[in-house]
Amino acid sequence: MASAPAAVASAAPPAPAAPVHVRAGTATMAAGLILLGLSGAVYLAVSARAVGPVAFASLSTLWTLVYTFGIGVFMPFEQELGRAFAARAARGAGTGPLVRKVALVSAVLLAVLLAAGLVLSPPLVSGLFSGGWTPPGVFALSMAVMAAGYVMRGIYAGSSRFGWYSAQLGVEGFVRIAVCGALLGLGVHAAAPYLWLLALAPLAALPLTLPGLRGALRPGPPAPWSELSANLGWLLLAGVAAQAVANAALVALQFLSGRDGTAGRLLAAFVIARVPLFLFQGVQAVLLPGLAGALAAGDRRAFRGKLRGVLAATGAVALAGVLGAAVAGPWLVRLAFGDGFALDRGHLVVLAAATGCYMLAQVFQAGLVALERHRDNALCWSAAFGVFLAVCLVPLPALVRVEAALALSCAAAAVLLAARLYRRWAAHAHGTR
Repeated sequence: MASAPAAVASAAPPAPAAPVHVRAGTATMAAGLILLGLSGAVYLAVSARAVGPVAFASLSTLWTLVYTFGIGVFMPFEQELGRAFAARAARGAGTGPLVRKVALVSAVLLAVLLAAGLVLSPPLVSGLFSGGWTPPGVFALSMAVMAAGYVMRGIYAGSSRFGWYSAQLGVEGFVRIAVCGALLGLGVHAAAPYLWLLALAPLAALPLTLPGLRGALRPGPPAPWSELSANLGWLLLAGVAAQAVANAALVALQFLSGRDGTAGRLLAAFVIARVPLFLFQGVQAVLLPGLAGALAAGDRRAFRGKLRGVLAATGAVALAGVLGAAVAGPWLVRLAFGDGFALDRGHLVVLAAATGCYMLAQVFQAGLVALERHRDNALCWSAAFGVFLAVCLVPLPALVRVEAALALSCAAAAVLLAARLYRRWAAHAHGTR
């Protein structure tokens, strides 16, 4: 076994195979991603019509908090596992010790997050949720489910088990759509069932996709804390800052505008403007392990080719999203959510442009993470969130203020990450750090 890494390194796969692998992985996950994205739109549209704009503002705030902290805190475990899994596989090293260590850190972080949530619940309940205690319970269960789900997806992505990755997304989407249909058919207008569905749909996907982990964890060399702690620390900072850039506008608007339903209307517009982002999530999941594997195999041409190809496709999708928002955005919002959630065309175009910048920033982020420049990644996203906070202080109408903060912070993230990636890639090409 000692000679296995050397044998793998000396027999690296040919460069053309990697892009095919990325395309195949992306195609495999397309069905699950489409179903998951559709389910999110169905869930938000049905719940908005069922509970009305004012109650939907609280639901949308919970949605924002769940995905800001769930993705921000736990998606880094998927990213780190995907990167480290692919790198170890390229060296012929087993991944079992790595997965166990990441799972342990994830569990500890979940406990810390739940404890902090318990302490902060009273002011959040009174300030954001009109005194209701169902949202904190949903938040706690959602965090536990997402902690487990992202570790599982990291294993699926790193071991190229894209069918299981897609299945987890697809089951979650199917359950969400089915239960929403049942609630709609029963004429349910209370908010609580829709709130609990936020956590129960992904929970249903975990046991059904657990068999996908069989055979993925092989014995291997120990994973020292130095292999994970620094990377995960910077990834966590980057993850929370990136999700804050993407989603803090809704919470900020809830504070600035009061409970008048404006935050719910903004989320309705978000759903339409961010349709391209649903599909892009799968591209990112395949891109990062592919980039890490190319670097581990010493194939710099494949690294550049993957990155350029995804950047070109992402730019095209972003442009299509802006044009779609300009042409059909207001009509789609009214069709999906009703007249009570309508926003002017200009708002939708701004949200779509911000989404495009955010997608491009995530591509640059994947390149930096593959190069193990986690610190640069975290600092860039933190600076972008600083832009968001600074713009929120400008004395403008609440909705215009948060939209400007969102658009400028997403653009700042894309520019900062692109500049840092260019610099780090040049240093890597010359053998410096």
